[in-house]
Amino acid sequence: MSDRDATRARVTSARAGAPPDQRTAGPGSRAGWYSVWMPRVAAATIVVAATWFGAIWVFSSTTGFLTLILLSVFLGFALLPGVERLTRWGWSRGAATGVVMAGGAILALTFLVAMSTVVVGQVTNLIAQLPQYIDTVTPWVRENLGIDLNTAALTSQLNSDRQMVQSIAGNALGGVLGVASTFAGLLFQALTISLFVFYILADLPRLRATINRRFPPQRQEYIDTITTITIEKVGGWTYSRAVLALASAGFHLVVFLVLGLPYGVALALWVGLVSQFVPTVGTYLAGIVPILVALLENPIDALWVLIAIGVYQQIENYLIAPRVTANTMDLHPAVGFASAIVGASLLGGIGALLALPAAATITALVQTYGDHYDLITSGSIENPEDYEARMQAQTEAKLSARAERHRRRLRRNEDRTPTTRV
Repeated sequence: MSDRDATRARVTSARAGAPPDQRTAGPGSRAGWYSVWMPRVAAATIVVAATWFGAIWVFSSTTGFLTLILLSVFLGFALLPGVERLTRWGWSRGAATGVVMAGGAILALTFLVAMSTVVVGQVTNLIAQLPQYIDTVTPWVRENLGIDLNTAALTSQLNSDRQMVQSIAGNALGGVLGVASTFAGLLFQALTISLFVFYILADLPRLRATINRRFPPQRQEYIDTITTITIEKVGGWTYSRAVLALASAGFHLVVFLVLGLPYGVALALWVGLVSQFVPTVGTYLAGIVPILVALLENPIDALWVLIAIGVYQQIENYLIAPRVTANTMDLHPAVGFASAIVGASLLGGIGALLALPAAATITALVQTYGDHYDLITSGSIENPEDYEARMQAQTEAKLSARAERHRRRLRRNEDRTPTTRV
């Protein structure tokens, strides 16, 4: 037997006594690596992919229900301060919950009925008096804009297009029927939200105790603090928005009554609620409706409404809102704007509505549990307290300089005034 044959015999005998995974792994062979790791990698990939797509399917299938739960929690936390106040006055928790929920439902229905009255009344009025509006607006457009409109041609065109108007009305009727067909679904969603809100308000102490029992004592303190901060921020946001909405509605009600606009109460409610509870664009949406209603009555009234809305916005931003939200919403405007955009992109209008209290809650939690350090001494970093003191000093210096210039001007005027001899 040659040396080569002897070497092959030793290798074969060594493989025969080796473990099964090593018998096939000869020199230059990769069969052992594939046989061990490839099945594991394939199985892990299948499990991860199945879990991922399963989670996506479950989330997409239950998005509507999860949104209802999230909205119910928000409404429950928003109404909770009223329930807690009544329970401190000796009411039972169930009775307090029923009264608070009934009050909220009455306010919501009042707002919906009022706005429905505005929409139906103004559309009906517009259709009935459109020729008169054309006769009224045409001279104003000719005098102020220099545009000559042919009133007779416009009126004739409107009268000749009755078939088109009837077709539009038929489409509108179909839309109304479509809305009526979805009424059952909306009613079911409202009942679902009401049920969850009732249980959150009525059984919140028991619910918090049940959740805390699932965690050790050192964790229960953190959970209780997080829950308390969340309830305070959501309730505080709702309270501040309600106060600002009441102030806005009262101011605009006076303006609308002075101008003699129709549906003044409904328009004031619209401006107050939409401007406060719709983030970012609520002020603009709130102002469009009364401006259009005033424009149909008198273009000059529309201008006064626009001026009143702009003036009140400045009063609210600089005088009312800082005092109302000082103890309820510690949130930077840029953070609030970004959170509203993110919430709207995730959940639409509901997400934009819930974004501000969620951002305030997260900010409060970071301030509570986050680490805080002293600022370093640097020319590019200034302590906020030092910045406020410097700005205050600059303001006082400007006021002093202005007063000194005023005194010098008075002295110059006195020196230039000739004296009268007796």
